[in-house]
Amino acid sequence: MRVSCLLILSGILGTFTAGCDGPKESGAPAAKAAPAAPATATTAGNAKSATNAVQFHLNRTLPKLPTLRLWVGPKEIDAEMCLTVQQIATGLMFRPGIADGDSMLFVLPQPQQAHFYMRNVTFDIDAAYIDSEGVIQEVVRLKKLDENPVPSKSENIQFVLETAPGWFERNGIKPGTLIRSTKRTLREEFGFN
Repeated sequence: MRVSCLLILSGILGTFTAGCDGPKESGAPAAKAAPAAPATATTAGNAKSATNAVQFHLNRTLPKLPTLRLWVGPKEIDAEMCLTVQQIATGLMFRPGIADGDSMLFVLPQPQQAHFYMRNVTFDIDAAYIDSEGVIQEVVRLKKLDENPVPSKSENIQFVLETAPGWFERNGIKPGTLIRSTKRTLREEFGFN
């Protein structure tokens, strides 16, 4: 139950593209942030060259990850936390589906423009692009097996929450909704200053 995320990030090691089969051209500009958790990295900084590609994702389903209870506006949801390069790169890949109450939270190391796509994910999901303050900026529908990256409109995305399709709409959650853990902000929860 995960989406393969395409994050095009520029940083110390060059341009990173999260995906499964080597670098992928997105047509989107590189973000200004350091690498978070790419599935594929090209140390030469050229996303078109697969010769220097390093694969960070698993070729199998991630085991169930530790969860964090979130308040999404007035609604509660438990989210598996993707914190490492490998977890973010693999996400929901190869899982059989996503239940209505399931979700996955991707924590990026700093604000950036995020690009997500659906390689090796055989079901639709909704993804909320969330800024560094924990506020939903937009919710996008990601279609199963669609490898066209869906970029965030904002370059200030630090978290991405993936849910079953329609979960945000069914629960009245819209852009502008604040997401918190049970006792603190997402920024405090993950130690960002």
